[in-house]
Amino acid sequence: MSLANETVIRLPQSKIPDAAALLSRAFWDDPMTLFLYPDIEERRELGPNFYILNMEHAAIGGEQYTTSSFKGIAVWRFFGDATRPTVDKANDPRNRLPQAMGDGPFQRLMIIAECTNEMHKRLVKGQHCYLFFLGVEPSHQGNGIGSLLVKPVLNMADEKDLPCYLETNKEKNLEFYRKHGFQVAGEKQVPHGGPYIWALLRPPVRRT
Repeated sequence: MSLANETVIRLPQSKIPDAAALLSRAFWDDPMTLFLYPDIEERRELGPNFYILNMEHAAIGGEQYTTSSFKGIAVWRFFGDATRPTVDKANDPRNRLPQAMGDGPFQRLMIIAECTNEMHKRLVKGQHCYLFFLGVEPSHQGNGIGSLLVKPVLNMADEKDLPCYLETNKEKNLEFYRKHGFQVAGEKQVPHGGPYIWALLRPPVRRT
């Protein structure tokens, strides 16, 4: 597949349901997904709701990207940036997660969140860019779409001298992120049969 005709564009808010369906396909066999939704039918029916509400949350002050042919999604949040809107806790879309995900999956999500929140707060402080989700349509993975999607914010982070941070649950993803300047900053096994988490940090690249 050639990327010659692919461009990165902002994801319209109206496309969040379609983007959530894409992310659900991209993360179908991700260890986090398998932990949240061990039942295939439940995963198929309720899994996209997890992405919809988290993307609605991230749209408040964050940035979401896709490609011109809608092959992948990148969702960023920006911690410590006082110029961006903040989420009103009372109206946070994620308040609807317990009902939208189902009781069991939501309780398992809280187990993961306890670990990721602890790692995030410990490993990176101050203003930074957080790659919340990066997913590519399974039939187009390995063709450079992911690299294309992360480029705008990585370039912006370098210009503003900001670090970038993310978590992944797949060891095979580490090499991809290393190519973009990320290094493993921490790792942890989620208890109660949860996934293994790698936390990656990227210092800004000073360009001459």
